[in-house]
Amino acid sequence: MRKLVIGMAMASTALTTPAMAREGQWYIQGDGGVMLVEDQSLDVNGVADNAVANYDTGYDFGGIVGYDFGAFRLEAEASYRAADLDDVQAGNQGLVLVPQTAGSSTFSGTRLAAGEVNALSFMLNGLFDFGSDDGIQAFAGGGVGVARVDMEGRVNQQGPGVWNDSDTGFAWQLLAGVRAPLSDSWDVGLKYRYFNVPDVGLVDPIGRSLETKLSSHSILGSITYNFGGEAPPPPPPVVA
Repeated sequence: MRKLVIGMAMASTALTTPAMAREGQWYIQGDGGVMLVEDQSLDVNGVADNAVANYDTGYDFGGIVGYDFGAFRLEAEASYRAADLDDVQAGNQGLVLVPQTAGSSTFSGTRLAAGEVNALSFMLNGLFDFGSDDGIQAFAGGGVGVARVDMEGRVNQQGPGVWNDSDTGFAWQLLAGVRAPLSDSWDVGLKYRYFNVPDVGLVDPIGRSLETKLSSHSILGSITYNFGGEAPPPPPPVVA
């Protein structure tokens, strides 16, 4: 009877011991998925919300090098996202068309547009993990860094331009998702990213200032490779 109880206790311990410990490991990760850009309000020469840029669904991808401390992970990330411009809504002040169209140098109202917004970012992320390494594990956290935002816009596909400039500045993001192990080294995951560049300053073709921000929402799939790390502790010896 005593041996049976000991054997059952050992089996229980083996089941609760992580089979795939990630603590103390470096890892690399690739992310990719779809992105939605929030409508961009632009202040033209200090006039608040004088134009609004609307975008189609875009893409977001990147690469990560990270270290797993256990319940906390630290990551260095480089990522790139882009979306095509759909239409531009101009206010009473209007937007300048360069080169000018016949008989018109500005427009108001809504025009179909072409161009894109893209952002290359370099971020430092901190993430907290919830759950066991050998099953589905949730995580949440955020990051700060720098991003270069490039915006190009023109009326219709071959029409005159309304802006074409870039700016580099502070960026931050919020992250949440789940991941699960495929093997001792490989994980797969699903991640949500809210990305924000709060201060983007551009200059239009005639030198007027355009002040805006970039905010986006992304759903990303991820694949992760883990290097080495600490092996799970061996089960306790059998006591006769």
